[in-house]
Amino acid sequence: MPIYEYACKACDRTFEELVMRPADEAGIRCPACKGKRVEKLVSRPAAARSGGDGGGAASSAGCGPVG
Repeated sequence: MPIYEYACKACDRTFEELVMRPADEAGIRCPACKGKRVEKLVSRPAAARSGGDGGGAASSAGCGPVG
């Protein structure tokens, strides 16, 4: 379920909204002024990490000598 960032054209506030279906976007309103003139902003995606230590090549240094 994606969370999108929107900007209100009436009061210039930005807010996030959880969008379950594309059809739900028609009913999005600004939480501050309740305005319907909102536009979806382009935001950078979040990066997910796996493992508790962040992973990577440096984390294998504790495995002992190679060769």
